[in-house]
Amino acid sequence: MKNLKSTKNTTKTIGAALATSVLASALISAVPNVAHAKGSERCGDIVKGGKNTCAVKSLGIECQGNATEDNMVGAWIKVPKGTCGNIVAICTGAAEAPEGVREKKLAKACSKVAEQTDETVLGGRLVDRYGESIEAES
Repeated sequence: MKNLKSTKNTTKTIGAALATSVLASALISAVPNVAHAKGSERCGDIVKGGKNTCAVKSLGIECQGNATEDNMVGAWIKVPKGTCGNIVAICTGAAEAPEGVREKKLAKACSKVAEQTDETVLGGRLVDRYGESIEAES
């Protein structure tokens, strides 16, 4: 009789854990903007000289502030995820940051964004750790 009661309790515990897991998955998928905004992405070509996180090795420029000029192609910084393509406009106040982007991380990124003279430039391009273009994640 004792084993039957233990089996019922185990079944209830497994059922509760499964229900909690399903509920958590449903809640996460219900707020994609906030979940998407967490983390960072590498954003190239918009960095102030000397403020890059890293750059293209083929240019002879290594990491941590060795970009020699503003907007150097391939030099990148980390910006809040979902902001790279519009980071210049966000930093100048011409556009709103996506919902869920932390102000502190955005301010840090904006402090490294170079002034743009071309009004058509809204932001940088997503790059890999070597400064090469990558497609945006969907």
